[in-house]
Amino acid sequence: MKKTRIDEMDRISELPEPILHHILSFLPFKQVALTCVLSKKWEETWKRYPVFKIDESILCEDEQYREIRMKLINYLEQTLQNRHCKDLMSMEKFSIDTKLFDDRELASFVDRCICYAVGSNVKRLKLEFLSKRWYELEFGLRRNSWYDLPPIVLCAKSIEVLKLRGCKLELPSKSNVKLLSLRRMHLVEVFSNSHVINNLLAGCPLIEEIGIWNCEGIESLELFGLERLNDIMIANNKELKRVDMKKLNVSSLSIVRLLSIVRPFYFFVPFAIPFEINVTFCTNLKNLRFVEAYITDEWLCGLIYGLPLLECLELRFCKKLKSIEISSPSLKTFSIFGCTYVVELKIDTLNLTHFTYDGGMIFLYLNALALSYVDLSLSWTNLDTYWNAKFIELLAQFHKYSEMLGLRVSKNEFSYKKPLVYEEEISSCGKSLPISCWQYCIEEVKLEFNGYKGNSTKVYSLEGREFLEKIDGLCRLNV
Repeated sequence: MKKTRIDEMDRISELPEPILHHILSFLPFKQVALTCVLSKKWEETWKRYPVFKIDESILCEDEQYREIRMKLINYLEQTLQNRHCKDLMSMEKFSIDTKLFDDRELASFVDRCICYAVGSNVKRLKLEFLSKRWYELEFGLRRNSWYDLPPIVLCAKSIEVLKLRGCKLELPSKSNVKLLSLRRMHLVEVFSNSHVINNLLAGCPLIEEIGIWNCEGIESLELFGLERLNDIMIANNKELKRVDMKKLNVSSLSIVRLLSIVRPFYFFVPFAIPFEINVTFCTNLKNLRFVEAYITDEWLCGLIYGLPLLECLELRFCKKLKSIEISSPSLKTFSIFGCTYVVELKIDTLNLTHFTYDGGMIFLYLNALALSYVDLSLSWTNLDTYWNAKFIELLAQFHKYSEMLGLRVSKNEFSYKKPLVYEEEISSCGKSLPISCWQYCIEEVKLEFNGYKGNSTKVYSLEGREFLEKIDGLCRLNV
C-alpha cells in the first residue's frame, strides 16, 4: 500500500490566507499565537494575523509561572516589533485587558506594545485597565494609580475606533491632538480634565459616536463643529456640570446623571449638583433621553419646540419638572419615569403611538390621534374615593385613543381590550360615543396584596364589569 505523505494530507494550510485568518478568529488568542510552531506557512499566517489581544491569560501574576510569562511576553513584543519594522500589513484590532496594578515592568511592556500597534496603523484600539473606582468599590481600598496613556495614541492617524478604560489622558507636549480617522470613541472611568477632552474632540473631524461614562476630572464638554457626529452618550460623570452643543447633526442624545453604587447594595444615588445643558440649532435630533437632568419645564418646552424631527423622548428622575408641556408633530414615543414632582402633563402630539408613565396621580391633557399603546404605573398612599375619581378621569383620557392599555396600580393588574364598535349588550352609559365605555372593555383585573396576614401574598382575580363593585372593598380590607 502506498503511504500518504503528511504534507499531502494538510489541505487546510493551502487555503488562502484571509480564510486562515477567519478560522483563527474562532480561537482564543493564546492558541492563535501557538499556531506559529506548526509550519512555516502557519508562522507566516500568524505574523500577518490582523488581530492582537493581550489579557490576563497572558499577563499572569502567579510567581510560579513568572518565567513562562516573561518568555511569552518577550515573544509577543518581538512579534509586534517585527510587524512594525517590516510593515507587514495594517493591524485591524489591538486590545489590552489587564489589572496592571503597580507593576512597572508590566506597564513599560504595555507602553511599548501600544506604540508598536500605533506604528502598525491599527484601526481599532481597545485598552481596558482595572480602574481606581472599580478597585475601591470591590475591595474597599483606595488607589491612586491610573494607566498613563502614551501621548502617541492621541496623534494616531489610522485609529477609527478608540475604547479606553482606567486610563489617564494628557495632551501631547509637542504636537496637537489629531485623530483624523476616528469615528467612534468610548471613554469609561477615565481621568482627565475639560481642556484635554475638548481638545481631543476638536481633533476628531470624522467622529460619529461619543460615549463618556464614569469619568473623573471633566467639568464641561464643548461639542462644536463636529458635522458627522450622530450619537452622544454621557453618563455618571460626577464632576460634569455643563454640556454645550451647537450646530450638530446629531440624531441621538442621552444624558444620565446617576451614580451607580456597587457595594454593599445595588442602588442609585442622584447628584445634587446643578447640571446645565445647552443645545443650540441641533435640529436633527430624533432620540432624546434625560436621566436626573437639572432641567425646567420652560427649558424643556423650548427645546422640544426647536426639534422638528424628534421621535422619541424619555425623561427619568428629573426633579425640577412639575408641569410638562409637549407639543410636537413628529414625536412617536414618550416615556416619563420617576419625575416625582410632576403634577401636570399636556401632550399635543398627533403622531404619538406609544406613551409610558410611571409616577403619581397627575392631571393629563392628551391629543394623540395615532396612539396605539399606553403603559401606566401609578403609585398611591391612600386609596380613597377622591383618588378613585381622579383615577377614572385619567383613564377616560385614553379610551378614545388607545388600542391597548397596560395598567399597574401598585401591584394591581388590568387586562384591557378595546372593542372597535358597540355590542348590543353594552349599557347606555356611553352609547353616544363611537366606541364603548372603557369599563366594559375590562376583561380581567388581578389584585395582588403583599404582606397579607404576615408575609404571605394574597391574589384576587375579578372578571368583567364586577371589578368596580368589589375593588374598593378589597383594597380597604387588605391595606
